[in-house]
Amino acid sequence: MADLTIDQVKLVYRAAIDARACDEEGADWWEEVARHVHEVCASKSLKGAAAVIEWWHHDWSTVDDSAKAAAQRIRQAARNI
Repeated sequence: MADLTIDQVKLVYRAAIDARACDEEGADWWEEVARHVHEVCASKSLKGAAAVIEWWHHDWSTVDDSAKAAAQRIRQAARNI
């Protein structure tokens, strides 16, 4: 998968993780998100992709989600770009 632009990363993140994420999060924050989205998309396996973002939420179960499900959504959203 080709590297996504920062604008595409924002679309992917908003579609897969948090629709409320806005540009006001700041360039540094978005660059960090972009790095992780690229790693998730480049991972050879879904398990590896989930490991990349495991830390995004202290406990994914508190938001009724999982790193694996989030990684799967990220990968699907990136394919839809």
